[in-house]
Amino acid sequence: MAITAVRIRAATVQDAERLSALAEQLGYPSTPAEITARMSRLRSMPGQSIVVAEREGRVVAWMTLSVERALESSAWTEIKGLVVDEAVRGIGIGALLVDWAKVWALVRGTAKLRVRTNQIRQRTHQFYESRGFTLTKSQRVYDLPLK
Repeated sequence: MAITAVRIRAATVQDAERLSALAEQLGYPSTPAEITARMSRLRSMPGQSIVVAEREGRVVAWMTLSVERALESSAWTEIKGLVVDEAVRGIGIGALLVDWAKVWALVRGTAKLRVRTNQIRQRTHQFYESRGFTLTKSQRVYDLPLK
């Protein structure tokens, strides 16, 4: 399947249903209402971006970005989430989003783009490595439910 014209634009609340469906494909079930509320919170914070990729008038991917700051290191941009509809994976839409993220990061003065992926997502690891990312750290994530 050849890639046709893809448009990257800011996500809107009208996209919530599609973003919800795509989040579920990634293994993170979220209702459109939850997506809308999260979009609102993220938009109120500086250094955040939520974009979608449209192909033939349909949202086929989304990506969230965040400028991260820490005491021990310089600021970096992190891809917090990126999902491409399974029906169009492998045709270059994810690569377009990563290229877009590079420019977004540079415009904001960060010199590094970071992404974290689940250990079990081998295809995802290969994708990011093919885009020039290098594995710099392995870690475990521990959660403590508070409710």
